[in-house]
Amino acid sequence: MSRIISKSIAALAMAGLLAGAGSAGAAYPEKPLRVVVPYTAGGVSDAVARLVTRKLSDEIGQPIVVENLGGANGQIGSAAVARSAPDGYTFLVVVMAHAINPSLYKNMTYDPLRDLRGISLFGRIPLLLVSSARLPPRNLEEFLAWARANPDSATFASSGAGSGAHLAAEEFAQVNSLRITHVPYKGVGPALPDLYSGQVAAIFDSVQTMMPQVKAGKLRALAMTSASRWPGAPDVPTMAEAGVPDFVVGSWIGMLAPAKVPDERAEQISAAVQRVLDQPDVRAQLIGYGIDPVGGKPAAFDSFIADEAGRWADVIAKAGIRLE
Repeated sequence: MSRIISKSIAALAMAGLLAGAGSAGAAYPEKPLRVVVPYTAGGVSDAVARLVTRKLSDEIGQPIVVENLGGANGQIGSAAVARSAPDGYTFLVVVMAHAINPSLYKNMTYDPLRDLRGISLFGRIPLLLVSSARLPPRNLEEFLAWARANPDSATFASSGAGSGAHLAAEEFAQVNSLRITHVPYKGVGPALPDLYSGQVAAIFDSVQTMMPQVKAGKLRALAMTSASRWPGAPDVPTMAEAGVPDFVVGSWIGMLAPAKVPDERAEQISAAVQRVLDQPDVRAQLIGYGIDPVGGKPAAFDSFIADEAGRWADVIAKAGIRLE
C-alpha cells in the first residue's frame, strides 16, 4: 500500500514539474515591455514605434511602454538598452543611423553590432532624389550631365552631416564619378527655400516630404532609390529605370534587444511583430509613412545590419567623413 502511495506522490510531483515547466515557457512575457526610441517624440521613428507596439501589445497580451531617450544621433537611448538586463523585457527601435554611427564616432560607449541583437526589420524607407525646378535638368540623365559640366554648382543638401540623405548623396557621387559639395542644414525644412531658389541643386529625402513640393512645381523628381516604383509616386522612375543600375538605398527602421536575450524570447517577439506587420491596416499606415513593410527573423535582421554597417563604412571612408 505504501509503495502505491509513494508512486502516486511521485507521479503527481512529476506532473507538477512538467506543468510548471510548460506554464513557465508559456508565461513569457508575464509583465509589461519597455521599448526605447532613441529620438525625441513626434518624429516618424516615434510614430512607427507607437503604431507597431500598440498592435504588438494586443498580440502578446501585455502593455508596452514606449520611452523616448533622444540625443547623440540615437546613441544615448541605444546605450541604455545595450546595458539593460537581457531578459526580453527591454527593446530598442533603431533607424539607419544605428549601422552608420560606428564609422562616424570614435568614442562610442557601446558597440552597436556586438551589444545589441536583431528582433525584426519593420521596413525599408526609400529616398526620392529631387532637384530644384529652377535648374535646367528635367530628368536624371540630364542632371548627371549638368552636374559633371558644373561641378561647382553640384550641391546636395541634407538634414545634417552623417545623415542618411548625406550618405546617399556621397554614394551617388561615388557611383557616378561626380564631384559634389555637401550642404548640411538643421533639418529638411530650412533647406527647402534654398532648393526652391536653386541655390542648392538637389537632395535625397523621403517621398512624403518631397512629393508635395514636386506637385507644387518647386522641385523636380528625378528618381526613386527603391527597387521598384513607389505607390505614392508612380510616375517617378527608379534609379535603374533612369540609368543608374544597382543603386538601391534608403533608411530603415526596426527593433533590437540586448545581445544576450535568449533566442527563444527573441524569436517569440519577432514572430509577434511579424503578425503585426502582416495586418493590412498596419501595412497601409506604414506605406503612408513612406515605409515598405518587411519583417523577418532576428538572424536575418542581424545579417542586414552587418551588411549596412559595411556598406556605409566604405562610403564614409571614401568621402572622408568624421564626426566627433
